[in-house]
Formats: sequence, structure tokens, C-alpha cells
Amino acid sequence: MTHNIIWKVGSVLALGLFAATPAVADSFTFRIAAGHPAAPLSTVNQLQKTFVPNITKRVAAETEHKVRFIEGYGGTIANLFEVLESTQKGLVDFGSIPSAFEPTKLFVHNINYFIPFLSGDPKIMGPTTRQIQKEFDYFYTVFNKYNQTYLGGGAFDDYGLGTKFPWTKMEELKGVKIGAAGPNLPWLDFAGAAKVQTNLNEAYNALQSGVYSGIVIFPAPYFGFKFGEVAKYYTEMGWGSTLIYPLSVNNDTWAKIPDSVKKIIMEEVDVYADAVEEESTTKYGSALKSLAAQGVTVRDLGDAERGRMARAIEPWVNQKAQEYEDLGYPGKTTFKRLIELAKQNGAKPAYEYTIK
Repeated sequence: MTHNIIWKVGSVLALGLFAATPAVADSFTFRIAAGHPAAPLSTVNQLQKTFVPNITKRVAAETEHKVRFIEGYGGTIANLFEVLESTQKGLVDFGSIPSAFEPTKLFVHNINYFIPFLSGDPKIMGPTTRQIQKEFDYFYTVFNKYNQTYLGGGAFDDYGLGTKFPWTKMEELKGVKIGAAGPNLPWLDFAGAAKVQTNLNEAYNALQSGVYSGIVIFPAPYFGFKFGEVAKYYTEMGWGSTLIYPLSVNNDTWAKIPDSVKKIIMEEVDVYADAVEEESTTKYGSALKSLAAQGVTVRDLGDAERGRMARAIEPWVNQKAQEYEDLGYPGKTTFKRLIELAKQNGAKPAYEYTIK
């Protein structure tokens, strides 16, 4: 019996049916895609540095098979809004999907957005969120309708706010246009800020041209994308670490992969998640120093103001839990469990929400 996954070109590509089919024995070629570029984001960077090379080496050393990855980051295969659909169709074998840009289809995977101010530590929120996903299987089954299997993911570092102006109280953000990925825009609703949905690939020009005057972002990409050149103030908000970049595999591809290779892939998903969180943790501190050296004024919001902002959005947190319930998921139980487990794992919330 022979196994292989190759990519047809010619007439098949012209029809857009860029699908995986068996060919030469025990050799597989996979396409892996992410909409963001690798270097600025740990979730994509560790695909390139850890996930892909580890699997390639281990399969060659530990099985009779061989694998090769065609890597397409920064939208070279599928852009930010296409990765889920491209993986569903089989144009991509492994998709690293920013759930923020799939607010309906992957709504449940944005749970960390909906319970902010828990912890900014990826090594707390990553394991906590993965445990929640294991306890509540709908985080996995939601991918079934999109012909995919959810593999896992790692958590980013803490979200902060970069602005073109200095500020200290949330009232100073009233009416100010602030950009964010989407699910996290309501973090600033209760401060009276004006919401603008955006993404990292367009943010530099938007900040420079005045489309908005601030952006919700981690410090590492803030430095990596050079936003400090046009927005000279960065505030450590403590909104929290998030696991919002799920890695999935096309089900047709997965069905053709031998069990020995699947086992290695699943083991390396765990290694990848740890590597993402290690890089995120390391880069957080170094990025803040780099921003300061770049001339950006870096400050911490402070516990008092952080607590005020957390309390202000408690009604919204409960609204999101109810939205899970309305979709048939145990949202209130899930939210309560995530808060409980995060605290057990070392989180010290700025304010502990009461989920009603």
C-alpha cells in the first residue's frame, strides 16, 4: 500500500481544487498557512521554528515515512480571513487560524477575549485555556462542520494599548478612535472610545494617517511592526494573555496520515504550544525595553485604574456568557470554570467577575 500527499497543479489548480491525493510511497507534502507573517508573532514564528522542523525530523527518524511542508505565512497562501475556509476546502492542510477574524464561526474560541483582566501570563492562561477546552468538548466539535480537526495552540503575551497621545484615566479615551481585532473592541466601549476593527497588517498606515489614534496590541508586534514610529505611547493594560490562534488540520488530509505520523504531530502540537508561550513570555519584557529605546513612552496602567475598567465591563462579560448559552453551549459554567482554574494556576485577577 502506498501513501503520499502531493499538490496537483495544471487543470486542477485552474479549477481551484488544490487538493491532496495519494502518490509515491511513504512521502507526504503538506501545506501550512497563516495570515500573519512569522517573525512578529510567536504563534506563527514557532510554526516555522519548532512545529514544522520538529515533525519533519522526527518522522524521518522514527518512522518509515517522510514529510515535507510548504509554508505560507503572511498571507502568501491564505490571508487572515481565508485560512479557515482554505483549510476546509483542502487548499491548505494545516491552518493557523486567528479566531478574532472568525467572530461567528469560531466564536467559542474567543473566550479569553470575553473574560479580560484575568492574567497576562501566557504560562498561566495557555494551560488554563487548554484544560478548559478538554473539559468542554465543544471547542473541538465546532471544527467538525468546517471539515477540520482542532489540534491545539499556544497563548500570546499580555494585551496593551498603543496610542498617539498620553493618557492616565479611562475617561480620557472617550470619543477616541481605537483599533482592535474585533472581539476585543468592547474592552474600550465602557471607556467611551470609538471602535474601529483592524488588523496588524494595516495598522501602521492607519495610525500614521489618523484612521485611528490607538491600537489594542501586544508589545512584541507593536515593536516588530514598528508602530512606535507613529504612536509614541504604550500602556501596559493587563487585559490578559489569550489563546486565540487555533491550529487545525483538514479532515481529508488527516484521514490519509498514518497513525505513526499522527502520533508525532500530536506530540509536537504540545511542544509547539509550550514554545509559543515561552517566546511570548520572553518577548514581552524585551519588547517593552525595545520600545523604550525606540523613543516610546512605556507605562503601566496601575491596579486601581485596571480594576475600574474591569468592573465597568462586567455586564458585557455576562452578556458574552449568555451568548454561549443561546448557541446551546454551557457558557456560564465554562466562564466560571475558566476563572476558577486560572486562579488555581496562579492568576490574580484585577477584578473577579460574578457570572450570573
